[in-house]
Amino acid sequence: MSEVYFLGAMTANGFSTEFGRIMEKDGVFTYILKGAAGTGKSSLMKKIAQHFENTQHIRRFYCSSDPDSLDAVYLDGSQTAIVDGTAPHVFDPIVPGVDQKIVDLGSCWNEETLLAAAADIRCVTAANKSMAARAARFSAAVSNICSDTYQIGADCILSEKLDSFTERFKKKLLGKKGTGSGERSLRQLTALTRYGVTTMTDTLEDYFDVYIMNDDNYAVTDYLLSLLGDEAAARGYDVILCPSQLFNNSSYEHLLIPELGVALVSGRCLTGYNNADTKKLNLNRFYDKKLISQRRTRLRMNKAAAKDLSCEAAKTMDSAKELHDEIESFYISAMDFDKLDAIADGIIKEIEELRGK
Repeated sequence: MSEVYFLGAMTANGFSTEFGRIMEKDGVFTYILKGAAGTGKSSLMKKIAQHFENTQHIRRFYCSSDPDSLDAVYLDGSQTAIVDGTAPHVFDPIVPGVDQKIVDLGSCWNEETLLAAAADIRCVTAANKSMAARAARFSAAVSNICSDTYQIGADCILSEKLDSFTERFKKKLLGKKGTGSGERSLRQLTALTRYGVTTMTDTLEDYFDVYIMNDDNYAVTDYLLSLLGDEAAARGYDVILCPSQLFNNSSYEHLLIPELGVALVSGRCLTGYNNADTKKLNLNRFYDKKLISQRRTRLRMNKAAAKDLSCEAAKTMDSAKELHDEIESFYISAMDFDKLDAIADGIIKEIEELRGK
């Protein structure tokens, strides 16, 4: 399977990621990369992932503000993680030297080169920080508006009708018993990025039953996925639940059941996804039409405002990326990339010798 996700996303409560759960699992060893923009963290992870590509399953985790940049990789066979441990996703060792190891990429740069450009680096770093904070405020505003829509939807659910459908759908979807442990993993499949709302649809290519859920008000989707996820896990299926950035990652928008090859995905998140074999689920029919109609004006205002604010957030992230590229240029000019390659080769050797793959 080709698994790609976001490491996390900026929510109204700050940056949120579930990657720490992977680091805390028994038997997992994590290399935590520390270094500024432009010090080759993403390139180092890409090199390691490519080295092991043909021998074990690899999960890649990308940056939500810049989906072209790799933030972490996980090697299933070696039970090894490599992660960017710098802000906003700060990771530190829990049991240093035993379960985690810090890799200091600052050892590869020339400090004299950086000091010669100190004033410029400080200036562009401050501008990038300000732009990122602005993007976070837009993201928080989107979240607040969508939360209002969610609450309206929750108040209008036809509970009896939805429960009846959910029971029938469980019987259709789930076999009697899975072969897993019933593990519930949380992973970020969708995020608001500098390109707009983006879903890692490559991950869906390995699922042969993809259900697209149409739900204008979010609440039925969250209710259905919560129940299905619980039932699948209780039957021994390992499940992947994908939280929604719009709601501070406190509600779900996608559910993946790898053993069954089944994915239930929010249609609102799938811009440009044109798989003709998908199945459609109209979840809007589980809202009371009369109650929804009474709130139609408010819902339309929310939808328009959320769209406009999402666009502004994406534009601001794009501006922040331009500043980030300026920061990178200073550090790239100061880096000894031969040293970086040697560090990557050393990590590869350690994984092969100590982790058995």
